[in-house]
Amino acid sequence: MMSPALLVMMAAISVPLGTMIAMSLWSLSGYDLITTPTLGNYVAMTEQPMYGALIGRSLRMATIATLAIVALCYPMAQYVAFHVKRNKALWLILLTLPFWTSYLLRVFAWRVVLGSEGVLNTGPMGMGVVDTPIAALLYRQTAVTVVLAHSWAAFAILPIHVSLEKIDRTYLEAAADLGDSPARRFWRITFPLSLPAVLATRPGGRA
Repeated sequence: MMSPALLVMMAAISVPLGTMIAMSLWSLSGYDLITTPTLGNYVAMTEQPMYGALIGRSLRMATIATLAIVALCYPMAQYVAFHVKRNKALWLILLTLPFWTSYLLRVFAWRVVLGSEGVLNTGPMGMGVVDTPIAALLYRQTAVTVVLAHSWAAFAILPIHVSLEKIDRTYLEAAADLGDSPARRFWRITFPLSLPAVLATRPGGRA
């Protein structure tokens, strides 16, 4: 029954990936695109240190964004899964409502917040804390990491919440009866059982 859907998903993933791999084997001669397969691009990537630095920077920002997403979304998902008894659907809608807007709009909204005339600059300038806008807020790795974490937070809350909902509460009750503290119950039962959903929230491939 699931075979048609799985085939469509595999095609939707493999076709763009295969196209990208094929295009990585092409080369440019001036403005002409040469489609003859060659490993020249990969050779250039290994020989020039700039590419390694860019890849390392992307992986670092993706890792920091992932940790920030989990740190922000996990407590919210756990609260809704374990403590909210009524109107859970309404809670989930409210948590994901800001992400119903366009991705570009959310990115430009952060540009307004972090810009030289944004809230984080005009506030300290109005109080006399700083005399000039803080240039480190925009067009920096920190800004990219913040926007990544905010943009993909909705995609972390929902899978983590579903994973926490499926945890058998009798495991936690048994651990409590045997004397485990809430912290030990979390690290020994709750977090390991929800770890697959946490790993699925990585935005590394999108950074």
